[in-house]
Amino acid sequence: MLNRSRWHAPGAAHAAKLIAVAMVTVPALSGAVATAATAPAKKPKGKPQEVSVADFYFGPEKLTLKEGQAVNWVWAESNTYPHDVHLKSGPKSLRQKATFSTKTTAVTNAEFEKTFTTPGTYKFICTIHPTQMQMTIVVKK
Repeated sequence: MLNRSRWHAPGAAHAAKLIAVAMVTVPALSGAVATAATAPAKKPKGKPQEVSVADFYFGPEKLTLKEGQAVNWVWAESNTYPHDVHLKSGPKSLRQKATFSTKTTAVTNAEFEKTFTTPGTYKFICTIHPTQMQMTIVVKK
């Protein structure tokens, strides 16, 4: 929607520049659209695997994924204690390890989703209940 409080009629020189830009931009954009329409579609990665973050356990405790699949941790509505998801260890070649951990804790109404693009073994814990809440994810090529 046009914000009329900031709009003003352009001068003749400004209007000529806008027309010149439009004459160059419109053909370029139409070419991009045609190119995009003929590009092959990417395969869907599939629905993320769901893991429940419940009082004193992750469910399931073990998952095996293919490279490129995602996991969505969902905090159970019946929780009465706070929990988090923390990557305790992962593949040596994994970059940005901190992004595999939640930044805060939650009791309910939370989700955390992560896509796994580096093959290897990932070990997760809840830092509040580290001996009770552990899980392993194995990512294969």
